Amino acid sequence: MALDLGLTTHQLLSTLDGVVSDAHSRAHRLDDAVDRALDIPIDEAAFRTAAVGRRPYISARTGPEGLQGSRPPPEAPQDWVALSVDGSHIDVDRHLPLRCHLINLGGCVITYGKDFGCRLFSEPALAVDDVDLYLRSPDGARGETLIAGPLLGALRTVREVERLADAVESLPDDRPVLALLDGTLAFWDLQRSQYPRYVADMLIGERLQPALARLRAASTDRRPVAVVAYTSRPRSTEAAGALRLVLCDQGDADCNRLCTARHSDLPSCDGAAGFDDRELFELVLEPGHRSPLYRSSHLAARFALGLATGQEWSHFYYLNGGSEIARVEVPDWLADDPELLALSHAMLVKQCQLGLGYPVAISEAHEQAVITGHDREEFRRLTLMLLEQRGLSTPESAKSFSKRRPWV
Repeated sequence: MALDLGLTTHQLLSTLDGVVSDAHSRAHRLDDAVDRALDIPIDEAAFRTAAVGRRPYISARTGPEGLQGSRPPPEAPQDWVALSVDGSHIDVDRHLPLRCHLINLGGCVITYGKDFGCRLFSEPALAVDDVDLYLRSPDGARGETLIAGPLLGALRTVREVERLADAVESLPDDRPVLALLDGTLAFWDLQRSQYPRYVADMLIGERLQPALARLRAASTDRRPVAVVAYTSRPRSTEAAGALRLVLCDQGDADCNRLCTARHSDLPSCDGAAGFDDRELFELVLEPGHRSPLYRSSHLAARFALGLATGQEWSHFYYLNGGSEIARVEVPDWLADDPELLALSHAMLVKQCQLGLGYPVAISEAHEQAVITGHDREEFRRLTLMLLEQRGLSTPESAKSFSKRRPWV
């Protein structure tokens, strides 16, 4: 039976008054929290966010740029390059008779100014053989892990970074480069210990780490390369957590006893609790402006899996691209270079302006990478047809057959 929209509409209408009232209350509390935080000196904010112990909410560390603020973009260069690589995949399907996966990488390279032009590419890679479908323990043990589900997504991300490094290295060395990745590089599933240690070692230590090192080495005085990971409409709470932390007048013990991630029994804390970073920066950032640079204690540990000190991606800022607030993660070596940081801001704002609020290179790379529902069905049909042509049995699961041919 289809969704009963009549009942659903009734349920929605019954909740909207409360939602509207809560939205007005949240806006008032956020205004008040931002006003109170204006009186916090930069040094005090940095000390308090660095010295925090374990609390029930995530808090970023502030630095020389402070807790709050809106920084205008510098002027973008006349001659520069923006490029992005994105990916999509077809996972291993237990309903198909052939065990396989497919990763499609799409890319966009746009040259601005002299020699203006645009190059697009789409590169599918099919994995059928066991050597491509499994990661195996390198120590001679019998352990092996099928590359499927979240692990296939992690492999796809690694390949995106590797392909981005290839594209950057092929560029002329006479103009700045903005190298864009779509979304975060956090490998949360690898850190949750659901996979053997060798999986993280192989993906991050043996592949991601060298690819990031290549991107760093590609940045020179003649061709500075600003590498950023861009997350549209983020749900993070770290910067808002830092705001909450500096306004709280209680220690860690009281906080853990009286507070949760979204609420607090402490009046000084509860007024600043429960906000997303995006809500905060929708209030304080003008179009094209960025926030201060933060260091993420939450993300700093993620590359303990394989990256050495100085190669982490634990810094981030927020950007008002004109139509939305985005989170921009940068490697530590870019965060430590004020000129390269400013260049990343300038070129990223220009990309958003050209893309009507969203980086045009990421948008075009996505269009080259995306695998539509029609593509997936055609891939299934093509696989079955080619197997049948070679005289192989192609039984499908009863569940898969039933979904495509409902009886009622």
